[in-house]
Parts: sequence; structure tokens; C-alpha cells
Amino acid sequence: MKVDKICIVLILILAFAGMSWGSEVWVQENPEATSYKFSDLSAEILVTIKNNNDHVQYFKISHAYQGSLAEMENNTILWVIDWTSPAAVKMVKSRYPELGGDYGWKIQPGETKSVCFKLSAVGQMGQIPSYIIRADSDQGTYWPLVPEPGLMASWFVPNELEILNPNLDILRWKGNFSFRLTNVDSTRVSGIVRAPIVPVDSKLTYSNPRATFLDDELAVDTQIASWDVVMEPGASRVFNYVYEWPMGRTSSSTTQGRSSSIPTAGAQENTTSVPTRDTGVPYGLFVVGALVAGAGVVYAKFMRQ
Repeated sequence: MKVDKICIVLILILAFAGMSWGSEVWVQENPEATSYKFSDLSAEILVTIKNNNDHVQYFKISHAYQGSLAEMENNTILWVIDWTSPAAVKMVKSRYPELGGDYGWKIQPGETKSVCFKLSAVGQMGQIPSYIIRADSDQGTYWPLVPEPGLMASWFVPNELEILNPNLDILRWKGNFSFRLTNVDSTRVSGIVRAPIVPVDSKLTYSNPRATFLDDELAVDTQIASWDVVMEPGASRVFNYVYEWPMGRTSSSTTQGRSSSIPTAGAQENTTSVPTRDTGVPYGLFVVGALVAGAGVVYAKFMRQ
């Protein structure tokens, strides 16, 4: 009766909404057969912190990043400290003494401090090529065609320190990342490569080579720098990209704050402009319209009988 029809309508509308808002399915791959690998991963971080407490506080550099590596059970990227500015001091406790120990800074009550440091990956994605795998890939078998989304990214919260210690307020965060991409295959390969590490709620302000597009479908409030890459067998190339947090921070140009470790882009294919979604069809309106239209069709078919 009417209640049954209403339930059917709701189920169909929800199913239709799920299909409309659904994302691309990542079919499980064989990590040993992946042609593109990352190495020489590094990160140069600049952060400004304010101590809102009434006593001295400390913060330090972390040596481990959870990254879902394809060829490692531990799934963490380990880092060593290349340099710090101002000079960091050895902390009273160290979690990774094998990586040189933990170093950080003290910050006085009410003080605002800016620090900069550079980290280089060791092992996987450092000297050992690897890549980020999607842990929840679909293990089903489909035929005759399946999508190929390319290489996965990972993301983190740049102001996580505030969660771990609410008295330390992150005022600004900037990350300059670099990696080497190598085609380990014996044939020419083409596909989408995403930045391996991306901060959420942050703006891409620089990329070299220029990012082909920003993928905002994998994580909420995250713009993942993505490149459409074609590489000959055995070829390799260095990629650089810079993010700034919070996303609302304005800059005079997309190259503002370029570090000395980033080469100046001279050729047109290496331009520093970043693609945005300011242009194009507002697809959200089409989805809403489709939902309304679908609801109308379902109503006409079931409710009016």
C-alpha cells in the first residue's frame, strides 16, 4: 500500500543518489607489476607556532609518516633530519634513536616562533623505490573493461600538533616536497601520477612540472596535485610541489615563497601556474537536478498507481 510505495520510493532515491555521488572504483593491482615508482622523497617544512599556555612548552620533529607503502608491512615512511633553522636541540626522549634521535624547540609562554626544517626519506621511497597503494582497493573481477586511476596519494593534517597539544596554535604551515619518479618497466608507460604526500585543507601554490589537474575526489577538503605522465623505459624525472595551510591564505602569485631547493621554471611546460576549478560546468547543480528528476520519475511510477 501507500507505506510500501513510500519505502520503495525512498530506497530508489537513495540508490540513485549513491550512484550520482559515487566515485571511481580502484581495482586492486599487483604491486610488483607497477611501472612507476617514487624515490628521493624529501620535505622542507616551514611552520609558525604560538604558545598560548602560561609556561614553557616543547615540540619536536617526527621521524615517521603513515603512508600505506605498497611493498612494506609496516607502511611507514621513515625520515632523517637534514637541517633545521633555527638550530634544534636534542629532546629528553627519542622514539627513533636509530634515525639520529628526536630534535625540536622550546617555546616560551605567549611566544610566537617560526621554524624551518628539511627531512629526507630513508629506505622505502628514499633510496628504495616504492609507491603509495590504496589499502581498500576493490578485489573483485570485472570484464571486459575496468578503470585505471593511476597512482594513489596519501594525506595528513598539517595542524595536527594543535590536536596533540591544544596550547600550541599553528598560525601558518608551508610544505615544499620533492620526489623522483622512475619508470622501472622495460617499455614506454603512460598514466596518472599523484603527489605521494598531501596536506588537507591546503592550497597548491607551486608545482614543477605543472600539475595537470587537482584531484579533489579522494579526500575531503584536499586538492591533490596530479600529473598525466608519459615516460620511456628506465627514464626518471624530479617533481616539486608546494602547499600552504590554511587554504584561505592568499598569496601574490603561485610561486610565492619558492625555496632555493626548487629550480626556476623556464620552459612553458614547466610553468608554475596551477589549474583551478573556477571555470567549467557547475556539475553539482546537474546532480541535484538529476536527483529531483529521478524522484519525479519514481513518484510518477509508484505513487500515482
